[in-house]
Amino acid sequence: MSLKDEIKDELKDPLDRKCKLRTLNEMITCKICHGYSVDATTVTECLHTFCKSCIVKHLEDSNECPECEDVIHQSHPLDYIAYDRTLQDLVYKIVPELEKDE
Repeated sequence: MSLKDEIKDELKDPLDRKCKLRTLNEMITCKICHGYSVDATTVTECLHTFCKSCIVKHLEDSNECPECEDVIHQSHPLDYIAYDRTLQDLVYKIVPELEKDE
């Protein structure tokens, strides 16, 4: 099969296309600890996501998002974070060993 035929086959059903974990890592890792997101928690003001323990610890000393530095809330930043079940489910699908280790 030629390369051209292989590319045509991939384009027939984009859901069958494979993706390397390396390309997804940036989207499923915490920007604070640089590990895979655990209890993925999103800042509702800017939609950046971190491990829950990482963002809670960060917000003890700062009211800014650690990624974009936007002020989350002047006095109650913890009220503006939310568990991101969808992202966490994706992380567990992509890296199944992570869920087993918890």
